[in-house]
Amino acid sequence: METEASGGGLALNRKRTSLELYQTHRACLLSYAARLSGDRTVAEDIVQDVWLLFSRQQIETIATPLNYLRTMVRNLVITRMRRQYREGVVDTDFDAATVDVADGQVSPEDRVASREVMQRIVDTIATMPDPRQRDAIRMYHFEGMKLREISAQLGLSLTRVHGLIEDGMVICDRVRKEGQ
Repeated sequence: METEASGGGLALNRKRTSLELYQTHRACLLSYAARLSGDRTVAEDIVQDVWLLFSRQQIETIATPLNYLRTMVRNLVITRMRRQYREGVVDTDFDAATVDVADGQVSPEDRVASREVMQRIVDTIATMPDPRQRDAIRMYHFEGMKLREISAQLGLSLTRVHGLIEDGMVICDRVRKEGQ
């Protein structure tokens, strides 16, 4: 029992030692990270990440913990800079980067054109010569039924239902492309 208690104390002491080491050198690490990254906010993030990684290490196995911490800071700064370079966001003004991004709003003209195309497609489905094809497309695309359910309701094989819908969609796609 005594060994167990001393083992627990040793683990607690190791955590306290790594925390003390980090707290003692945090300002130095922040300065180093800020110098490497050129940004105090980024430096704060880097040093916080270093602590999260370092707190999981067994400090007694590290010969020079301060050098280890500095190496972690340097590596995380380099990793962040590489990621920013790949993403093309280094020194990019937000407004300049987002000027070509669509705002997600559909113009009134596009809305009207879409409605007209949709109406032509609905009319096309309604005038298909095979009533089973009309029903299969309607059930699948407008009512959200599964092919098995449509097959059972229409008394057709699953393959036949799939073929009816596929052939009908080729016709609808042609109508859609004509409307563009």
